[in-house]
Amino acid sequence: MTDGTYPRSDVRRVASFDALTLPPHAVVIADRRLPDAILRQVPDALLVQSGETLKTLTAIEELAAEVLRRRTSKPLVLVALGGGSIGDAVGFLASILWRGVTLWQLPTTLLAMVDSAHGGKTAVNLGTAKNQLGTFYPAERVVLVEEVLESLPVAQRREGVVELLKALWLGDADGVRALNTDAVQELVFAPWSEVRAQLGNMIDAAVAIKQDIVARDPREQSGARTVLNLGHTLGHALELTTGLGHGGAVAWGMAASLRFSIHENMDAASIQLCRDTIFPLLVSPGELPSRDVLRAAIMRDKKRSDDRLRSVVLHGLGQPVVHDDLTADDWIDALIEEVRMHERCHVRVRSTRPRKLDQTLEASKSELNRALVIAAQRMGRTTLVGKSNADDVRAMYRGLRQLGYFVEENEKGYVADNLNRGLEEHAQNEMRTVHVGEGGTTLRFLLALCATSVKPSKLLVAPSLMRRPHDALLRALRSGGAVIERFDDMSGQGYVVRGWSEMPAALSVDASESSQFASALALLSVGADRPFTLRLLGETVSASYFDMTLSMLESAGVEYIRHGDLIAFNQTERINEKLTLEIACDASSRAVWSVAHYLGHPAEAERRPRIPRQPDAAVDKYLSMLRESKRKPVSVSVLDVPDLLPVLAVAASAGAHPVRFTDAGHLRHKESNRLDDLAASLRGVGVDAVVEGSELLLRPPKNASREALFQTHGDHRLVMAGVLLSLAGGNAMQLDHPWSVSKSYPSFWDDVRAAGWLVERMESESPA
Repeated sequence: MTDGTYPRSDVRRVASFDALTLPPHAVVIADRRLPDAILRQVPDALLVQSGETLKTLTAIEELAAEVLRRRTSKPLVLVALGGGSIGDAVGFLASILWRGVTLWQLPTTLLAMVDSAHGGKTAVNLGTAKNQLGTFYPAERVVLVEEVLESLPVAQRREGVVELLKALWLGDADGVRALNTDAVQELVFAPWSEVRAQLGNMIDAAVAIKQDIVARDPREQSGARTVLNLGHTLGHALELTTGLGHGGAVAWGMAASLRFSIHENMDAASIQLCRDTIFPLLVSPGELPSRDVLRAAIMRDKKRSDDRLRSVVLHGLGQPVVHDDLTADDWIDALIEEVRMHERCHVRVRSTRPRKLDQTLEASKSELNRALVIAAQRMGRTTLVGKSNADDVRAMYRGLRQLGYFVEENEKGYVADNLNRGLEEHAQNEMRTVHVGEGGTTLRFLLALCATSVKPSKLLVAPSLMRRPHDALLRALRSGGAVIERFDDMSGQGYVVRGWSEMPAALSVDASESSQFASALALLSVGADRPFTLRLLGETVSASYFDMTLSMLESAGVEYIRHGDLIAFNQTERINEKLTLEIACDASSRAVWSVAHYLGHPAEAERRPRIPRQPDAAVDKYLSMLRESKRKPVSVSVLDVPDLLPVLAVAASAGAHPVRFTDAGHLRHKESNRLDDLAASLRGVGVDAVVEGSELLLRPPKNASREALFQTHGDHRLVMAGVLLSLAGGNAMQLDHPWSVSKSYPSFWDDVRAAGWLVERMESESPA
């Protein structure tokens, strides 16, 4: 097949499955995980499990046998209904069954619609090596059903837009120039009805570009087809070594490639335009793998020649070039710089198209972290229903596993079954290393848990967290017999803990700085080998969070008797029984949208889930109090709801009379000095905010800033407040450290964009 004879697929776009007519001799092979609404329209489909398990010779043999049970002779059309793995596997089978039968592709993801369904490449894996056995076998017809796109989750739509944008970078300079950050963001986050026409036109353009490139090099012999690898040399390595999906990984590869375009003399305006268009598609890669791991993954790239990488970069918009002088280390350096620039950037936010938000909030990190510690210690099988990708929860889950607890993650949540935990043997002096990160809850709960074991544990802690107060908890644990030493060496900072051999009968702790100290000790009652008592010294701040801990302990099979400042804990028989804990959605995250609704945004969800344990579920009560401030000054205590202060302060700033927030002194010991820093940041954008001891006084703004930098001090709660301020004042707002919000609300920026805020990147003015 050469330029003139290459059989291009007949690509058709139809509105719905009702408009689709399949040939009478077709066998549809469909992904069994497709929505029922799709599968009902192909009732005779042969259902298979998508994914890498399908792309094996064994699976292909089994699939062929199923097809032959339905048809034993030609004519035969195999129809692949699903994403990329379905298309690969069915395409491979079509190319070898009876030495070739007709193939149709019906891709059901945007990614497959603009990429894998076209070009004729089919493949299966060989062991752990991906796509080692394959053929070039173009589909006779590719049908793009728009109905499928309407219900695609945001994550899948974003994956496809990455490949769509890649095609435009390669072959449509005018198409790229017609885009900006706003346009690309809308393609991903706007309702389907608002972007249907534009997205359809861009799909047509992307498909045409790929077909033109493939026609010049249908069997990858001349090298012309190599340009389709733009972003993939690094992208495939990230996909292999991190939790990023294909689109998210390729987006970073595309961003990194722009650093080499500078040396190609690509004009600065075009490079900036590419940066603006890829920005809404970048998702945090998390902690990057080591250089050695990344280098090995990059060198597995199939598009190598004599062990030299064939790297694709842009000479200009629509002008890709292939280099063989870029090394894996060059790509790693570019990635590190891109990630660093992304983490340090400021963002500018404006509420440009306010719209109702279809929220799917993750499980509460406060409940989930307590539940994980409970599940790790219970002898009976414990099932937790509810998940969160919040940094604090990921750190807690990872920490428990590093300590040797039997906690497993599944699709719905987590499971711990400790019936055999006593059979595992560890060397008495074997040091266990735990990476805590920046979570105060994670550190404090794990400090207490490590104190129950004589095996030494080394807790590596972020410097910012080491500066927060922990002394009261350390004193309590040491009084029970634990040896806890602080370290600061080449490995980092943190604590080495050597615990007690026998649970103490009584512990005392001063909880006047943080209720987490009391919760950390109370949670030990789940795994204690005897009843024990806990005495609370001083007035417990955020007592409602400690009440949450007690409630969850009761559910887990621990009874308690409370008399004044003394609490006696004792296990019941239920501690050994099977237990399922339903973890409610995060009330703190939901509170952001309650405040947004209070400020006039339509984003509040129609149905409110019942969240009985979480203090922040009471946000409506506090907003009702603030409504009074529109008529007269009011005073609001935040003693039990410290996490609500930043967003409530924004709500209060929109009132006509002063609001005084009291009992806020303990907020000085959060991720930032949240009380004083919040006040300073509010003043920086024109809000009249004064701190008086442990109180914050807000008065109606005198000179509201049209646009200013709201400093977040790396505090996730202040990031949320800053976004709401852009709504309260009706002006754009600049924020620093925007991604710190992943600590508690990892999908925050996706929800903000879906709710109609435009989020643009601005370069940080400082090197830090």
